[in-house]
Amino acid sequence: MQIFIGIEASPLLSELPDFEEFLQLAATPLLVHENIYIYNDQKIADIASGLLSEAELHEETHHLIKTEGSAREDFYDYGFQAGVDTFLFAYDLSAFRFTGGSEVQTEMALLQLEEHLVFTTVEGIYFTIDHYTDLVLGIVKAYEVKVEFLDLDK
Repeated sequence: MQIFIGIEASPLLSELPDFEEFLQLAATPLLVHENIYIYNDQKIADIASGLLSEAELHEETHHLIKTEGSAREDFYDYGFQAGVDTFLFAYDLSAFRFTGGSEVQTEMALLQLEEHLVFTTVEGIYFTIDHYTDLVLGIVKAYEVKVEFLDLDK
C-alpha cells in the first residue's frame, strides 16, 4: 500500500484548457483520473491545491491508498480504478488484518464479514467502512480470532 494525495478539481476545469495545461506544468501530477489530480509529493499537491483554490476550482483534497487486490460490492463508493492502478479514499475507511486464531475460525469470520468489506489486498489487509469497526470487532470476538487495525494516515 502506498499513500497518495488526490486534488479534486471542479468539472469546470475541463472548460479552461489553458489553465488546465498551466496546472499540469506547474504541478505535474503522477496521474489524472477524471477530475482528480494524483500526487505522491505533498509540496506539489499543495501547489496544485493553491492554484485551483485561487481560480475557485478546488473541490476537495483526498488521501488515497494505492493498492492491489479484490474489489468488493461497495468498492466504487470508496475507491476507483485508474488504468491498472487501484485507489481507495482513506477517509471513511478502516483497515485490519488477522493476527490470531485458527484458519477455520478465520475463514468463518471472513464469511460473516464478506458483505461489509470494501476491498481486500493481496497482502491480506481488509478494508471496511469506518463505522463498521464495532461490528468487525464483534464478529471476530464471536469467532475467537484476533485482528489488528492499521493506521491509514501512514
